[in-house]
Amino acid sequence: MQLAKVEVNSGSDTSFWFARWSQLGSLIELTGERGCLIMGIPINSTVERVVQTYRARRHRFLVYQQIEKEILSLRRQGLNQQEDACLWKRDNGDFKPDFSTSQTWNIVRTQSPKVTWFKGIWFREATPKLSFIAWLAIQNRLATGDRIIRWNPQAITTCWLCNSAEETRDHLFFECGYSKEVWRSIMGNLAGHRNLFQWSQIVQILIKGLRERVSTFLFRYGFQVVIYAIWYERNVRRVGEASQTTSCMIRRLDKMVRNRITTLRKNPGGKYEKAMEVWFGRN
Repeated sequence: MQLAKVEVNSGSDTSFWFARWSQLGSLIELTGERGCLIMGIPINSTVERVVQTYRARRHRFLVYQQIEKEILSLRRQGLNQQEDACLWKRDNGDFKPDFSTSQTWNIVRTQSPKVTWFKGIWFREATPKLSFIAWLAIQNRLATGDRIIRWNPQAITTCWLCNSAEETRDHLFFECGYSKEVWRSIMGNLAGHRNLFQWSQIVQILIKGLRERVSTFLFRYGFQVVIYAIWYERNVRRVGEASQTTSCMIRRLDKMVRNRITTLRKNPGGKYEKAMEVWFGRN
């Protein structure tokens, strides 16, 4: 897969054998080092040097005829004094001088249809480490007790936070008494009422959003903050480290959300100017 190529101008900075300057791609990959001997071109040659000094030969194999054709074509075209430029492939097949991570990712990955919940997880203002855990949770791929027991029959499957029920994704978020208290305190009345604990209902709000754009962002970001913190606390307890009270966690998560709002308010456009007001008014 060719993701980049060189636009030859002076040719002085471009490797003849290794750079992808012609339609044939990397020439050394076509011929191996033996091609240097057959063509009479040293392996460390630049395009500029070859265009200036190469003498045509009779070649038996097609690949060497094609390489010679590229050299002679570039010689007729002529070199100039500008620097050679690296061009990057776009998903429409064109090559451009500026590199785009998103365009390159679209080329190398296998694209699948968008899932219904993607906006609730991979939104622009999200924090990647939070989105990743939320992504695992929404696909039910976190290593909860009901999943661990499938490969380890001796594993403890009781919820590490409340010790009163089997640990499943839906119990952990937010049927468990510990996580329910954190979720209720963090989200408050943001979604219109305070008794929203069923996983399927929460996911529907993530998908559809709320009436106001700022409220939608706060709900989605708050969801990811709580998911991440609850999963972290669960793992801490599972390995025997000191636990955290709900009141302590609530204060910490509230500060995380307020810090994120503060950074977003610095962005131009003023889209999140009222976000802090909405956040404080949720209770």
